[in-house]
Amino acid sequence: MLKPLNPMYVPMLNPRNYPVSCRQMLLGLAGLPWTLSLMRMGRTKGRGTLLVLCYHRITESVSAGGFCDDHYFITLPKRVFSSQIRWLTRHYRVVGLDEVLSGRPLPPKAALITFDDGFRDVAETAFPILSASGLPATVFLIGSVIREKKVPWITRLHWLLDHARERGADAGILDIQGDEARSGNNHRGGIPGVLASLKTLLKRRDIREIDDRLACLEEKLSLETPPDLLAQRFMDKEQIAGLAGHGWTVGNHTDHHLNLASLGDRRMREEIAHAGDTLAALPGYHPVMAVPFGLAGSFTPATVDIARRCGMRHVLTSLGSPNRFPGQGIILDRVICETFSGLYFRFMASGGRKAVKSMLDKNYSQ
Repeated sequence: MLKPLNPMYVPMLNPRNYPVSCRQMLLGLAGLPWTLSLMRMGRTKGRGTLLVLCYHRITESVSAGGFCDDHYFITLPKRVFSSQIRWLTRHYRVVGLDEVLSGRPLPPKAALITFDDGFRDVAETAFPILSASGLPATVFLIGSVIREKKVPWITRLHWLLDHARERGADAGILDIQGDEARSGNNHRGGIPGVLASLKTLLKRRDIREIDDRLACLEEKLSLETPPDLLAQRFMDKEQIAGLAGHGWTVGNHTDHHLNLASLGDRRMREEIAHAGDTLAALPGYHPVMAVPFGLAGSFTPATVDIARRCGMRHVLTSLGSPNRFPGQGIILDRVICETFSGLYFRFMASGGRKAVKSMLDKNYSQ
């Protein structure tokens, strides 16, 4: 007898993500001809292609990451991740960061797997999946997490809003923005609206002001970030060393995960250099930086220039396209993979998302 379908265990049908998942599936279907065309071209003309994939959290179940992580596709269930990796290994040759930096020619269709922030479930859930196929990966770590054992501000914000939601807190009480940005605070959107609004505000600030705003939020909610949150969410040095012992590598994700484009040149240099100094002591470290957030508006030409002067050999963004390699220069683009739709994942991996954006930008500019 067939068991009734439980939407919470079918990622595409998870009610939390249903609108976004449906849009992604439709885009995947619409882009299927593009995807197949690119894959066919890759068989004969794919020389010099480096696909860089970007992940964050890989969890055992759909909802294990908490509402805020789930809602913004920061968390990917193990089953979906496994499916993506199976597809990847059928169509690409997965390489490590050492091979990318070696200067030697890469396979015709090469792929690099990366994880941002250093979440604990990367070591506990993602590593066994990749290890079973002998696949390496790179983890981009936040300097202050390692040096000061400080919970990243985004994780702290997500934890606070998750608990506010559990308590049924009214969205209005979460307004810590002040008059300067009150019009952007989407109270009617509930917790998701507040989260989007607060992230937009805080991403424009330096770390001291971010910490002050979050302390204000803690006071409003009568909550205090638990002292063991870092150990619950992030890898420790022993786990990092264990990954390095299996061929994984470590990269620079700045010191506090700030929007670098909002900082002056001096602070930008500090964020990159201080993280580099801290992370250089870890096994497997390479001077390669993944830009926090990684999208347009999170970095500038000055960011890339300062990163180069800080010794970074590559700067990784998240604009959503494969790379010509070699020949791409210091900037390498990544495809963010937190999608439950297999069709949309393939569409993104083929560069479809960036192609559509370029087409729309061109049409609107005419």
